[in-house]
Amino acid sequence: MIIAVTMGDPAGIGPEVIVKALSKRYFPVVIIGSIERLREAAELCQVDLKFVEVREPKLLEDAIGVIDLGGKVPEGIATAEGGRYSYRYIVKASDLVMNGKVDAIVTGPVNKRAVNLAGIPFTGHTELLAKLAGGVKTKMLLYLEELRVSHVTTHIPLKEVPMSISRDEIILTVELTASFLRRLGEEPKIGIAALNPHASDGGVIGNEDLEIIGPAIKELTRMGYNVSGPVPSDVVFLKALHGEYNAVVAMYHDQGHIPVKLLGFNRAVNVTLGLPYVRTSVDHGTAYDIVGKCIADEGSMLNALYLAERMVAGGI
Repeated sequence: MIIAVTMGDPAGIGPEVIVKALSKRYFPVVIIGSIERLREAAELCQVDLKFVEVREPKLLEDAIGVIDLGGKVPEGIATAEGGRYSYRYIVKASDLVMNGKVDAIVTGPVNKRAVNLAGIPFTGHTELLAKLAGGVKTKMLLYLEELRVSHVTTHIPLKEVPMSISRDEIILTVELTASFLRRLGEEPKIGIAALNPHASDGGVIGNEDLEIIGPAIKELTRMGYNVSGPVPSDVVFLKALHGEYNAVVAMYHDQGHIPVKLLGFNRAVNVTLGLPYVRTSVDHGTAYDIVGKCIADEGSMLNALYLAERMVAGGI
């Protein structure tokens, strides 16, 4: 097993959280990024790790292999150069995993603005990796052991959510979420969040829950899925924490992200469902304001590595 770890924006905290996580425990990784930045981060954080440049992914006995694509940029600021390097790391990782040279990808934090400054249209890892994998349909899931939340929509304006939560997209999200749970050895029990307050109150507060989400749930039940809803979003996550569901399907980005990040901002893992390989990621950004201080919490990176290893071993 080899896991490719992308360093993220070289101007951000990616190098720091990677070296801190790898100092906690051995993981079978090759890093795609800047060997210079990794060595600087290891020295800054007083971590005893040795990095060796490699051309192809391979595991070394006494060092960590790095596919060095460069990354010398001003730290702590979004730049076109940093965005361009970030993009190159992702594309390289995708190429490696799609060609069977690594078994999974764990991605470090990137800055969307920096990538777009480089003239590269970019709305997020999930969308780019789906495109590089041939245009497959993917969904985002945030993972904590105590709360798992997948999303029908992600990086779109809030005003576009009602027209984007179609019956088919809800069904796809449930199917991919259920598959993920089963491969973790769990029988899916999924709560589906309502879009509107009080699940529309019988149509008094909007009609999406009655006309879109409700029929999707009926179809999913007919298909044999154990789903409930639409459940008002002010209680659905509490029900999941109490064990009524082992996953929740949220309708939009912040509806699902807020409860997960409130519970475990430095522990949560971002998982891309639907790719033909395993991809996990940290759930935080580049944190330019604390770069160079070695105070960034490595918990999310550590858990992303653990989960990727577990998923590969489990055959996901």
